[in-house]
Amino acid sequence: MADSMAKVLIVEDDISSQQYYSVIFDGKYEICMVPTVEEAKQALKENIFKVAIIDVSLPGGESGIDLIKDIKAEFADNLILIVVSAHAFPKIRKEALEAGAVEFFTKPVLSGALLEVVEKYLLVTHK
Repeated sequence: MADSMAKVLIVEDDISSQQYYSVIFDGKYEICMVPTVEEAKQALKENIFKVAIIDVSLPGGESGIDLIKDIKAEFADNLILIVVSAHAFPKIRKEALEAGAVEFFTKPVLSGALLEVVEKYLLVTHK
């Protein structure tokens, strides 16, 4: 495993998705789960994360893509950004990747695929 104590920020407002992430990351990474962009920004000010998993559609007027742009401009430029969204539209995928995400998954995402990608990027950043 790349780093069993790596901190992962998960920005997700859907309760069932939050529960899913809690189960698949349990014991593997230290997770911080927040439901809004505003709370994500606060968490970013208070913690150093290695990975952020971000939903596109979030409450509060700002989207996950807005958050990605803010992270790239104001926070850690080296933070690994992964988008998981129910929106399968090519335009949304393109916007997320252009904003700075390294991967884009459409919900429902297989736990093995998501864990593999997180692990892959953590290994790359530790070389």
